[in-house]
Amino acid sequence: MAKQFKVVVMGIGNRGSVYANVSLEFPEKLKIVGIVDPDPVRTELMRKRYNVPKENCFIKVEDFVARDKFADAVFNCTMDHLHIKTSIPVLEKGYDLLLEKPFAINEAEVHELSAVAKKCGRKVVICHVLRYTDFYSSIKKVVDSGEIGDIISIETCEHINYHHLAVSFVRGKWRSEKLCFAPMILAKSCHDMDILLWMMNKTKPKYISSFGDDFQFGKERKPKGAGLRCMADCPYVDECRFSAKANYLSATRWGHYVWKCIEGKENVTIEDKEESLKTFNPYGKCVWDFERDGNVDHQTVIIKFENGATGSFNMIGGSVKSERNIHIVGTLGEIKGTFEDSKYVIRRIAPFTSNGYVEELVDVKDLGDDKIGANGGHGGGDKIIVHDFIDYVQGDKEPSFRCTTLEDSKISHLTVFKAEEARKSEKVVKIDC
Repeated sequence: MAKQFKVVVMGIGNRGSVYANVSLEFPEKLKIVGIVDPDPVRTELMRKRYNVPKENCFIKVEDFVARDKFADAVFNCTMDHLHIKTSIPVLEKGYDLLLEKPFAINEAEVHELSAVAKKCGRKVVICHVLRYTDFYSSIKKVVDSGEIGDIISIETCEHINYHHLAVSFVRGKWRSEKLCFAPMILAKSCHDMDILLWMMNKTKPKYISSFGDDFQFGKERKPKGAGLRCMADCPYVDECRFSAKANYLSATRWGHYVWKCIEGKENVTIEDKEESLKTFNPYGKCVWDFERDGNVDHQTVIIKFENGATGSFNMIGGSVKSERNIHIVGTLGEIKGTFEDSKYVIRRIAPFTSNGYVEELVDVKDLGDDKIGANGGHGGGDKIIVHDFIDYVQGDKEPSFRCTTLEDSKISHLTVFKAEEARKSEKVVKIDC
């Protein structure tokens, strides 16, 4: 039996907590032994949750790496623009690394981290958790089996519902590149670009074009007479689809973002939450009053691959329901499905049948490939990636077919950066991966 795997978590916010929580469900496999985070309130809450010694809690990464190595690996879940700055000293200290996506915010950072990881001989896995879901991993197995032939075209789409769009990408810290240093297609949809390119990993992307805009927000689109704060002075508080009252109090959505400003307060009441939204809580501000810094709420990407195949990805913010769709057309058949339904259909060419094809419906809930991911976020991928990372670091075997090593993730990141270049220049751009 493998020994208990010891990890230090850098950035103990939402994503850091998600991965660290695996230690509570599987304590024999994973133990959190250190925390690096500048927020003392958050650190103390999580220190108690994971029973981390006070002497193993650090404000700065410099203080952490000044200590002798006392863990097997690091989960780096800091903000996007801090990933390279915080990862390099960790790798140089000799730690292997599970690194949250996006791992870099520009092309130079991609190459810098790759060079350091190679020099230090460390294992780096990027948190593209969708690969670890039964839905996408089973589709990948069908593609790799050759059952649908050579891929002619692949289409993927991510619909981001209106309240997710508002809380994260309008009111939240990902609304502007000035705050998060990453365009929306990188911050939100590098998962989806990774899936598209993973399915197409027998070839490489060659050319890319992209179009997108901010269609819904900005002060010029603010309803006439709307106030500055939903619950303080806005007449539309009981009818607006972006109402803080509706989305954060009545429906209690997105609590890990919305209530962070009162996280250290004991015995928080509904009145405390209401007062914060009326006064100082940024999530109580009118959704049309935030600076968007040229960010988009929808974007389309079109890719031509070296072998002549094509691919497209649509990111659409503001939909009624969040949904990810995929449609792969090959020379012998096709696959079409919706992630949230946990189902996809395989159609195979059959010229001697009445309609020219045969069809098989696959319900991934019946596959039961990964019981450890049950009830986990991102279709179970949040849990499974932690287990896979531990197995990869502890063993001498090659990474699993789902594992997104740093070298794998470089391709999708570079493709995203070229997509942004294409969008802003309104030109077709060549990709060199």
